[in-house]
Amino acid sequence: MFTPPVQKMINFAYIKNSTLFFVFNHPVGKQEFDNNIQSIKSALNFYKPEECMESGETLFTDIKAFVTHSPKKPIQEFKEVKQVYKERASGNLDVEIKNEKLNELLRSIQDIIKAKNESQRDN
Repeated sequence: MFTPPVQKMINFAYIKNSTLFFVFNHPVGKQEFDNNIQSIKSALNFYKPEECMESGETLFTDIKAFVTHSPKKPIQEFKEVKQVYKERASGNLDVEIKNEKLNELLRSIQDIIKAKNESQRDN
């Protein structure tokens, strides 16, 4: 319906009190919109949602446009920072668990901690 340059000038659109509003970020976009308002209205009346056609209601009765001069806020992308902490545990534990599975698990954790400590000393 709109040319790509005009599409880039549309900030957003919303419906309020049965009026469809288009918000532009440049006056040229609004001017182009005003020049084509009749074709826009007829196209939107032709392509009604099924819910509106079944109930006989309309989503909006009028279409308006205006220009906002507030700048767009850029979407900030956050960079994921991998945090590395120095291992504070030494791995020197006395393991006195009678359950064999838990004892084995605790010894494997102990070995991992000792291996990390050794690799950090080497760096």
